Amino acid sequence: MKLTIVGMDFVGLVNAVGFAEKGHQVFCLDSDKKKIAALRKNEVTINSEYKLADILKKNDFNIRFTSEYRDAIYDSSIIMLAIEPIERDSGKIDLSPLYQCAKECCRFINRDVTVIIRTTVPVGTNRDLKDFMLTVTEHKYNIDVVSNPEFLSQGSAVKDMLSPSRIVVGVSTKRSQMVMKELYKDFESPILFVSPESAELIKYASNSYLAVKLSYINEIADLCDKVGADIQEVSFGIGLDPRIGTKYLSSGVGFGGPALTLDTKVMQQLAIDKEVKLSILDAALEVNEHRSEALIEKIKSVIGHVSGYRFAVLGLSYKGNTGDIRKSPAFKFIEDLLKEEGRIIAYDTNSTLAFKKRMKSDQHLDYANSLEEALRTCDFAVFLNESDEFKKLTNEQIVEYMKRPVVFDGKAVLNPYQLPDVQYYAIGKKIRGKN
Repeated sequence: MKLTIVGMDFVGLVNAVGFAEKGHQVFCLDSDKKKIAALRKNEVTINSEYKLADILKKNDFNIRFTSEYRDAIYDSSIIMLAIEPIERDSGKIDLSPLYQCAKECCRFINRDVTVIIRTTVPVGTNRDLKDFMLTVTEHKYNIDVVSNPEFLSQGSAVKDMLSPSRIVVGVSTKRSQMVMKELYKDFESPILFVSPESAELIKYASNSYLAVKLSYINEIADLCDKVGADIQEVSFGIGLDPRIGTKYLSSGVGFGGPALTLDTKVMQQLAIDKEVKLSILDAALEVNEHRSEALIEKIKSVIGHVSGYRFAVLGLSYKGNTGDIRKSPAFKFIEDLLKEEGRIIAYDTNSTLAFKKRMKSDQHLDYANSLEEALRTCDFAVFLNESDEFKKLTNEQIVEYMKRPVVFDGKAVLNPYQLPDVQYYAIGKKIRGKN
């Protein structure tokens, strides 16, 4: 089956590679000519995605990259829109790039077509986009618009694409349902056919639930600190209940990233617009806003104050082993630490330069070129993401590098029981025989 995918950012490229791997012929369209030129050479900029480059190279005979709408759209019967959403105001999505893309596609549509919205869009976008495209094409063709939200996690996106937990498809015609069955016929995953509105809401409700789960376990960590319990033991015990599960029960400095944060705020705004109160969701966002403050209070409870001390802040991307700094908790944590007159040497395995460009400069904020440099020049170390480089740190390395081996773990990165000579602290973590 020939499939045209518009937009070669994270979602679009992963989908292109995934559908090509499943045997489809994929036309990939992006207006960025430099990006297209690189992809034609099998050069992938999303280096953190496991096997993405390898599968792209393996299937290059099934993928064609172009920056010309005519080449990609003319005579195509399936068009997938993978345009990244843009947040303008809190909880508000700017859909103008999506509609501009759809308008350009309409110029070259010359047959009945199924248009798939793959990226996350507000509820109601499906039907609005269909009306828009029918109007632009003057109703010359049947245009079915399908809502097919993606559930890709950075770092495991290729696996999520090829073996999804479920495939959600919002359709309004029998014809589009048959098209989607054919598109996903080689995927061994359950397909759920629902209304377009339900499909759109499933994505937002899923991410919002994960946000609630994370904020809940973070508050339980606060309680563990007060009663002497261990949050990792409590999380493990909770997660063994099959009704709850183990995922998203790791406490820390709070959630971030482009999807979870944005989708939760969009869900909140939708409820406000429809005059529905989502008090649990409101509370989850409120809790998340104060997680950096909670970590700083933990630090102050140990060392008294932060003023004048130099902290190695390790982990600037929102998720370890990725270079994505969007909505990273590191921004607020560093800002809050600077307000307390702390001094900072920041470092990340993949995103130091990107973070430096986005973060406001400050005379008390420096950046390290290596993990060792950050640790050797600090008084205390604070871990904010689960990078493999951080996980591999040994007791001997920390003792050798640091003037005084005291670490604060904001993401459950290290195993304190393997650090006998290190003073280890985390919210809700009580180490028997050490503190």
